[in-house]
Amino acid sequence: MTYDWPVYFCLFLALWSAIVGGVFSAFSEFIMSALLKAEPSSGLEAMQHINRDVIKTQFVAGILSIAVFSTLFAIYSLVVFEGAALATLLLAPLVYVPSVFLMTMFGNVPMNNKLDSLERTSTKAHTYWLEYGRKWTRLNHVRAIGSVLTAGLYIIASVTLITSGQA
Repeated sequence: MTYDWPVYFCLFLALWSAIVGGVFSAFSEFIMSALLKAEPSSGLEAMQHINRDVIKTQFVAGILSIAVFSTLFAIYSLVVFEGAALATLLLAPLVYVPSVFLMTMFGNVPMNNKLDSLERTSTKAHTYWLEYGRKWTRLNHVRAIGSVLTAGLYIIASVTLITSGQA
């Protein structure tokens, strides 16, 4: 049995998606909880710094790259694979792009930008901080679940490629 590059690429995307999901999960489960328990101006300021710093990381590159690579791989899969392998390879970006990429771009990022524009000691900032924490965390749960589901789909795809003899 030959393990072709698509199997390795599926496993790479699975690992990458799982890591992204783990970071999102950590934020949802305890980081945001701790920041929201701090004095509002302190929690808000810490989150402002996190949001400014994260832009320069491989984490953000990962979020963007998974969307691009999984979509391109799905298009490639349309002409190369069939059956369950094809279905999972098409489903992975259909889960990831809306639940992670689009949620990030049109949900969490605009909230981060608004938070960044506020003076951390203002009444407006304190009011927004409580709303932000609740809504941002809800959106982040979706991103965590979407990333983990995507990882699972790529693991299933890799196994299906092997067992169906397409790899």
